[in-house]
Amino acid sequence: MSESNQKRQRDLEDKKKVWQRPGETAEEDKIPIHEKALYGLGSPSLGLVDQIIQYQVQQVLVYGMGMSPIWKGIIIMIYRIWDSLTDPIMGWISDNTRTRFGRRRPYMFLGCLLMALLMPFVWRFNENWDMLWIAVWFTSFGILVSTATTIYNIPYQSLKMEMTPDYNERTSVNVYAGMIVTIFSFLNPWVWKLTQQPIFTGQAPGEEPNTLYGIRNVAILFAFIVLFIGLIPTFVCKERYYSKAQKQKKESLLKSLKLTFRSKPFLLMLLIILTMNLEGLVMGMGGYITLYYVFNGDKVFAATYTGVSGTMGAILGLFSIPLFGALAKRFGKERSLLLVTLGHILMALSILAFYNPSFLKSLATFIENLIQTFLSPLGTQFKLDYRWFAMIPGVFNGLLMSGLWTVVPAMKADIVDDDEARTGERREGSFESIFSWFQKFTGTVFHGLSGFIVVLAGFDIKLEVNQAEGVFSRMILMMSLIPTALGVLQCLIILNWPLSPRRMAEIREYLEKVRGKINEPKAKKA
Repeated sequence: MSESNQKRQRDLEDKKKVWQRPGETAEEDKIPIHEKALYGLGSPSLGLVDQIIQYQVQQVLVYGMGMSPIWKGIIIMIYRIWDSLTDPIMGWISDNTRTRFGRRRPYMFLGCLLMALLMPFVWRFNENWDMLWIAVWFTSFGILVSTATTIYNIPYQSLKMEMTPDYNERTSVNVYAGMIVTIFSFLNPWVWKLTQQPIFTGQAPGEEPNTLYGIRNVAILFAFIVLFIGLIPTFVCKERYYSKAQKQKKESLLKSLKLTFRSKPFLLMLLIILTMNLEGLVMGMGGYITLYYVFNGDKVFAATYTGVSGTMGAILGLFSIPLFGALAKRFGKERSLLLVTLGHILMALSILAFYNPSFLKSLATFIENLIQTFLSPLGTQFKLDYRWFAMIPGVFNGLLMSGLWTVVPAMKADIVDDDEARTGERREGSFESIFSWFQKFTGTVFHGLSGFIVVLAGFDIKLEVNQAEGVFSRMILMMSLIPTALGVLQCLIILNWPLSPRRMAEIREYLEKVRGKINEPKAKKA
């Protein structure tokens, strides 16, 4: 066989490896179900902090107090950039820590305490201040809270990657943890609604709700919840690679960064994250389009809609987690991720229809007439509010995002194994911190620029529903077509993913031959 034919044969075999089915999980590699599930409590604690700060800025400061979308974008961008810059430092610190309680859990304990202590202060500014000083206060405390979340989050996410050496069990950890996260996520879309309730605003029923008063009291409640659930993984979960990590030398921050960026699979993963975060330039337009175009400025309906659509997305997401986990176990993580990406493209294209009031009215009329055909003999009239159909893209996206974050963390653990095979070191913290830094940095920059994109599209917050002709049409086109094009790029990257199930089996066999199997941790319980 000629050299060129041999090369083609090798390429064909490598291509087949990408779609190789994973093997079965050995008993000693399995993690107790309660440990996998309780590990998931850490993410809701982080999520509640984000809900109180990042996700309520638009509702409270923009919708409620009239802040410009540009100011809102700048605020989020500043404190999130700070957040991203501290991630690599925290990852390096965690990787090089040697304590009797391990590398990760002491920082998780400290970070959880700080998050709960600081988050209520973010909204304690004087509402009569000038917008500039409100922005300074919010940004300053946002920086403090983001530092606390970094102290907790980087060791927490790193811990996930060292819970098991098995290809399938890593996905299983994400399935059980993800289901716990999704159960808590039922609360997230209702935070805006909670901030308008008399029990939190302190106002009489029927008064125009002051969302600022409401979020101050909701923040105190959430702080206690964060403290309780955030500490549970600290005491329950084990650091199974700690005995291996104790023996390796500490390394400088610069060397750690250099080694991390030499990983080809990791660079491909960062490219996927970059294309995902680029969508943030336009996806934030959805709130303006639905409120001021589809709902005609009805904020009361918008708050209820946000809660209902978020809950529906969480319900579908809860069912999608074991589905995508099963797909990853049977066909490999790459195929499961590819399916998520293809679904995301369909979701983006559906925005063209479901953010169009004319289409929604026609759809609602068609369904009304169809149902009325069966109800006519009963003398019953059926009416349908067309605005509810606008939730379909967001609900579908909730399903897909649950699938995405079931698969991607397990793929990160595979990247760490590939790196250990090349360097001989376990550096979960370094990989997680760079991943988190890149995700936050690019996401924050694009999110911050999104306010400028909204204004460049011609949107003026002062005009509310009375925008210039063509503004909403331009926003809808941008929100649909840009994510569609980026989704195609994501598919191409996934099709060339190098860490197939067979390749991961080879890496594990090599590692266990060199340093032996991973045993129970020697670190004591905190």
